[in-house]
Amino acid sequence: MCFFPYYCNIIREGRRFKNQRFQTFGVLNTEMKNSVKNRVLNPLLIAQVVAHLSLIPMLIWAEWRHWLIALAIYFLTGCLGMSMTYHRLLAHNSWKAPRWFEWFGTLCATLGLTGSSLAWCSVHREHHQKADTEADPHSPLHRKWYEVQFFSMFYPPKMKFMSQKLTDPFHRFLHNYYFPINCGYSGFLFFLDPFAVIYAHLFPAAILWNSGSAVNTWGHLFGYRNFKTNDSSKNNLILALLSWGEGWHNNHHYQSEKPYFGTKWYEVDIAGALILFILWIKGFFLKASAK
Repeated sequence: MCFFPYYCNIIREGRRFKNQRFQTFGVLNTEMKNSVKNRVLNPLLIAQVVAHLSLIPMLIWAEWRHWLIALAIYFLTGCLGMSMTYHRLLAHNSWKAPRWFEWFGTLCATLGLTGSSLAWCSVHREHHQKADTEADPHSPLHRKWYEVQFFSMFYPPKMKFMSQKLTDPFHRFLHNYYFPINCGYSGFLFFLDPFAVIYAHLFPAAILWNSGSAVNTWGHLFGYRNFKTNDSSKNNLILALLSWGEGWHNNHHYQSEKPYFGTKWYEVDIAGALILFILWIKGFFLKASAK
């Protein structure tokens, strides 16, 4: 059973070709790819509309502690989840994380309401292969800025851009039960504090959506370039601060295999620094055990 109907065929095809290389997977169902109805009724879109509306009760009733908790949740979903796990680990394989961190980071990102790990990584990999061409899923040079900012994550993922995690039971489970997991999380928060659904789930999800989309939009329009690439990617300090280091976009497009995006001393990459710290700790314990 799949509770993520917009992307269900990914799982079906993944099971069908389980023992083949992921590059051989078939293309997305064309009816789903071009269906306006599927876009409008996409449950992820509905969830994000509700998430964006959560700003209203936050402005009216939230106390300072609610804002701090929202920021902490955004750190979990955005830094540990989206940036370190979805992006740098799963989409680019730029570092080798402990298995427990992969699971934890993926779960955090799952609660960010930007799509499953399988779908997100597929769209992102396609973006890198077709950056700033007409086939780019979210290029502001070929699409309206508001389309990239608010609707690019609804782009239908293609299986040929999927990661090797397509046949991983853990990632398949989070994909198939994406919305029950998020509903269960909201239900748990509601049991603790009804208002927590707002400040600990919906509002941080809206922040994550906009910070990630801003990198895709403004990260190709405003900023400076350290490297010559075949796209218009740019580095932007404000975006980097808001997105845990993702704003060093030109650096990333130039060397996407690097886990740390900063190349100059002032290009601080929080997510990248945490990755280097984890790798240092991992290496320390490996050396200690070897002795």
